[in-house]
Amino acid sequence: MQLILPMLSLLLAPVAVTACEGDCIIDITNEYLNRYENILLTTLQNLATQISEQLVPAACRRENSIVYFAPVLTAYNLTAYNSLENAIFPSYFHGKCQDANGVNPSGCPNPDCPKVCGTPGSMVHFYPTLIKIVFDGTVSLLANLTAPGSKPYNQLQQMVMADVNEGQKKRMENLSRIMPLRSRAAIQARSAHSIQQGLKKIMKELRPTMLETCGGSNLSFCSWEQPMKEFILQYP
Repeated sequence: MQLILPMLSLLLAPVAVTACEGDCIIDITNEYLNRYENILLTTLQNLATQISEQLVPAACRRENSIVYFAPVLTAYNLTAYNSLENAIFPSYFHGKCQDANGVNPSGCPNPDCPKVCGTPGSMVHFYPTLIKIVFDGTVSLLANLTAPGSKPYNQLQQMVMADVNEGQKKRMENLSRIMPLRSRAAIQARSAHSIQQGLKKIMKELRPTMLETCGGSNLSFCSWEQPMKEFILQYP
């Protein structure tokens, strides 16, 4: 009898709900990072084209202008996983689904849990919120990496200015015959300031450009609803 009672107590105890943890967290985060790769490159290529066409003299434009964003992509690859995992899980989808009595609402933990908690079923139920979290997390990280004064931004700006200066060099050589050195220096200073302001203006288009790439406010091109729900629900 003494052995039976502990066994019965285990059988009658509430069943623990398996939260999304371990491989579930890692794999879902990486799946979104992989799916956003083309969205990210398309967005940055759009901005790079604007930089090349609006700021760099035609004779000095690069064949592949997205190379300007190499420092940004390097920094993104180093920080994207931790940033996105934190945005999805500890910041939103976490905790137990049970009510105060330890009872799971209908549909919890899977396949469609109407309570915000750390289970796959909750992510499926609140999928519109999930795709917005992923979009906002991705674009916010990129915005930080391309903010004036950041290391990637300064490196990008140096590359742009190097190309601009190469183009202006020939122009200044022609002007040297008819214009004093001081006047030429003033022109170069004004030009450098104008280029820097133009670069800042283009970078402000990051979010609207990525939003457009994702299909607008409903994020229709960045949803992947059916395949992602199936992917998420493979975890218990």
